[in-house]
Amino acid sequence: MRSLMKVLLIVGLLLVVGFFQLILKGGDASRSGAGGPVGVVLLIAFFAAARAIWKYNPDASKSGDNQQLDKN
Repeated sequence: MRSLMKVLLIVGLLLVVGFFQLILKGGDASRSGAGGPVGVVLLIAFFAAARAIWKYNPDASKSGDNQQLDKN
């Protein structure tokens, strides 16, 4: 179930980034390129976010503060 949710989040993120890429290109989908420097930054941010979504594990992040203190 978590893998399906991760895939859906990444696909949703891809749709949002694709929308912004289309806006950067001036609405002309036939133009090639990434939309200039801002488009390149968006693509790098997309790949970083997709990697973060895929590597996220909520079970590993619940370590808490369970360390016992030695009070003498």
